[in-house]
Amino acid sequence: MRPKGGMLSPEDRELNHQIAKVRITVENVVCKLKKFRICREFYRNDTRRHGLFWGCVAGLVNLRTVNRAPQFA
Repeated sequence: MRPKGGMLSPEDRELNHQIAKVRITVENVVCKLKKFRICREFYRNDTRRHGLFWGCVAGLVNLRTVNRAPQFA
């Protein structure tokens, strides 16, 4: 984090960049998970199957992410 009124060293800038890349990736995956209704709302089914549903949704999101064509800006 930059000190108030100060500058960051090149190493600190690179560290902040790496942290931001990981944070954005995690936020994007959480957003994709919440697109599934079962992950957005209160779970009312059998609690023993709650982990199974989350595993299925996570698998679908992972499959979609891995098979996605690379985006070039």
